[in-house]
Amino acid sequence: MASITDHIENAFDLSYTEFSKFPTTEIKTIGILGGGTAGYLAALALTKLHPHIKTSVIESSKIPVIGVGESTTTEIVPFLHRTLGIDPTTFFREVEPTLKLGIKFDWGCPGDYHFNFNFFAGHHQESYYYEDSINNANWSSVLMDHNKIPVLRNKDGSLISLLQSIPFSYHIDNKNLIRFLNKTLKQRQIPIIDAEVVKVNQDENEFVSSLETDNGQKLSFDLYIDCSGFRSRVLEQALKTEFVPFNSTLINNRALTFDTPNNDVIGPFTRCTTMNNGWCWTIPMRKENHHGYVHSTLYCDEETALKEVRAKFGPIEKYKMVEFRSGRHKQAWNKNVFGLGNAYGFVEPLESTAIQTAVHSIMTLCRLMPNNHQDRASIAALNQEIAVTWDTFRWFLGIHYKYNKQLDTPYWQWCRENTNIGDAQLIVDLFNQRQPLSSSNLGTNSPYTALESLVFNSNSYDTLLYGQKVAKPVKPRMPKEEYLSRTYSYQELTKNALTLHELFKEDYLFSKGLLEQLFDDPDTWIVETEA
Repeated sequence: MASITDHIENAFDLSYTEFSKFPTTEIKTIGILGGGTAGYLAALALTKLHPHIKTSVIESSKIPVIGVGESTTTEIVPFLHRTLGIDPTTFFREVEPTLKLGIKFDWGCPGDYHFNFNFFAGHHQESYYYEDSINNANWSSVLMDHNKIPVLRNKDGSLISLLQSIPFSYHIDNKNLIRFLNKTLKQRQIPIIDAEVVKVNQDENEFVSSLETDNGQKLSFDLYIDCSGFRSRVLEQALKTEFVPFNSTLINNRALTFDTPNNDVIGPFTRCTTMNNGWCWTIPMRKENHHGYVHSTLYCDEETALKEVRAKFGPIEKYKMVEFRSGRHKQAWNKNVFGLGNAYGFVEPLESTAIQTAVHSIMTLCRLMPNNHQDRASIAALNQEIAVTWDTFRWFLGIHYKYNKQLDTPYWQWCRENTNIGDAQLIVDLFNQRQPLSSSNLGTNSPYTALESLVFNSNSYDTLLYGQKVAKPVKPRMPKEEYLSRTYSYQELTKNALTLHELFKEDYLFSKGLLEQLFDDPDTWIVETEA
């Protein structure tokens, strides 16, 4: 006879409410058109999370990779090393990333002014009220201002790493990353077909029936993932999927990219510098800095952009001009095609969203994978989730342009007067009414998400709005004495912190076991934020 305890255990048994994160599907084959970062990451994720689907990549070795420095957000770390199972030691040896604590914005107010946007929560309200700046809001920000990282040296020479507690992302040389991912695909026996697609065949219902290549192959799959970049060879060119431009919010459409030596100074942040007709990124690699002057051809021609760059960064000779458009397609999934990366859309380089949006779309596809092409509800949910996420990024980036008062050129006058920030206007209104937003977790303007975001949440909006001094300071609960005691601790810790140059020169990640310690620890932000 069952006891009361037995009945209690039975009543609260929810074991059958636990489902797989990644549903089964009737889709058996997927062809990814285009390698590159988005295509390779998608192939690795689908093979790992949907192993019953045979996934292949079709790419042409004739089409070169755009070799610019890639700045990322924190999602990339758990995605690479936990979701995809990429070995951190091999990754660091072969890709040689640098660590990024956040973004330093030369932005917001006139003159020699900057604010730091990082991935760690902090006392932004207190810093803004007591110091008219948010750059002492947390230890990450202080580290950024001193070109340091959260690895401390004791008096006896031993090291204390706090990388497990301070979120970071990577700065990556795109060519190194592509080479590494290509090698990883081959090691995992994911087919790579070296061919150029010359024709997209469709059936009577406009579904893609096959891809014809320049070497005479006719390739057929259940699902086609378009990673062909801005050409959007299948999603847009073949299926005529409607494109939704973001040009009422983001008017930039070109970047002048170039490199400069770093002279052994490796900043632990991406730098975004306000320019006359846009802004310039600085992404620190181990030997050099990668830059890109992002601007609008409505206000700036190539000669003007180059002249401004040389005045600020020195005698630049080698450079590339990269064209882009801001916007997204109305549908990510149309017929039997899924658009990913630039083939689906592009916001703009500000806030390093290129890989972030690709990872989000990949994980959303894996989690909401339709059962078949007649599963209209799943397809609609997938399209809405991705569209809302992209629109959220659009409005968030719009805030940067709407409130940047550093320069008063015609370009920036237009941005302040005309930038459409859409749904983010409500967030700005909330901030003005009840700052900080993070006190009540207000400010995330996505109605739901299949992938909890570590960035662009309420703390992100607080950082951006305080940093640009959008509202008057409001007296915080924390007394000034307590606030100053914390900033004193930040400064004292920073005195003992290493630079990235020291970390890499002495090979401490390996010789002192810091990397192994970080990724073997089960209690880290990396484990907590895995999708």
